[in-house]
Amino acid sequence: MSERKIWEFRNQTVCTILGLTFDEKELSEIFKKLKLNHDRITAFEMHGSLVKACGTQNKTSKQLDKILKDRFEEYREDIKRISQKEIYRYIEDRNAAGTQNGTNIPLPALIWFAVRNQHEDIDKIEAGVFGVTHMYGHRALRFHDALRRVLPDSRPEYVMKELNDALRSNEKLQTKCNRSEWKIEQLKSDIESDKEDRSRINTVIEEQKQLNRRLVSDFERLGGENALGQIEDMKKEIDLLTEEVGTLTSELLERNRTCDMISNESTQIEQFSESATEDRGKCVDLNGMRVAYVGGVESLTSHYKEVIESFGGTFCYHCGRCIQGKKEIENLVDGIDMIFCPVDINSRTAYRYIKKACKTRNKPCHFLRSSGLSMLIRELENHAG
Repeated sequence: MSERKIWEFRNQTVCTILGLTFDEKELSEIFKKLKLNHDRITAFEMHGSLVKACGTQNKTSKQLDKILKDRFEEYREDIKRISQKEIYRYIEDRNAAGTQNGTNIPLPALIWFAVRNQHEDIDKIEAGVFGVTHMYGHRALRFHDALRRVLPDSRPEYVMKELNDALRSNEKLQTKCNRSEWKIEQLKSDIESDKEDRSRINTVIEEQKQLNRRLVSDFERLGGENALGQIEDMKKEIDLLTEEVGTLTSELLERNRTCDMISNESTQIEQFSESATEDRGKCVDLNGMRVAYVGGVESLTSHYKEVIESFGGTFCYHCGRCIQGKKEIENLVDGIDMIFCPVDINSRTAYRYIKKACKTRNKPCHFLRSSGLSMLIRELENHAG
């Protein structure tokens, strides 16, 4: 089927296609491209001049025909699926049933392909297209008038901005709506799940009631309140015996540990006492320094004292329990020249207080890995001087 040229179209068809395709800015660019004079002429005059030029076959109409053909070529494949006689239906109602495939094709392209090819009913087709677009023009003018009276600025770009903003807002609302519907469905599912859980709980409660009734029956058969009293008395006796066993066990373990430590250190004490006089000339003399020992094994206190005094120091002992708080440790540190603090048997609070007090008062403080006498002797030999 042969193609019609633009100069073969009706004037009103050419007017509609050009008016929908080129806005005021594009009209100026078309005039420059066609090398037409457009100085001091209005957009209406430029539009009318192009429509008039397309009335006959000439250089301008040929160029416009090629420009429009190239412009609408990208929609050719989509248009092929539509009968030429049915295109005007897409123009008349873009959202009508069965016409969704053409909703993305611009209106001027639909008009172009509706009248472009030769057809036995081309006059009827072109008249139908004109009728539809003519009524669209009236509708557009009414819409423009309504916008002009409602909006402060009814320019197309402003209207499009308002519409786009409204569409984006509507999409956000739709997203929120979908999310809310999903939450509603989730809540419904949770409610059904809760109902099932409640049903299971009621079943378990009923089973528990039955069990309780059986237990009450068994309890009555075993003697009732008298049996319960005997059971309570036996439980108290068991708790008392368990407490006594725990106390005795703790005392026994503490006694064994202390005895083992004293036994292990006794040899060192004897050796130290025997050689104290000989080694005195070799050891560092504390020269009356006040030395404190905090924590450790209280039963070894006398032996700690003997070791300190054998080095020429004055012994001071603190058990490590900070009954009076931080001030108690600070007063102790103020009154001594050196302090030893074992970390295996000691209060964490005392350890923290001693470390801070010695640091602020610039007093030497030695933290021992164990509470044994050998560790104290070794630290005295290494650090007392």
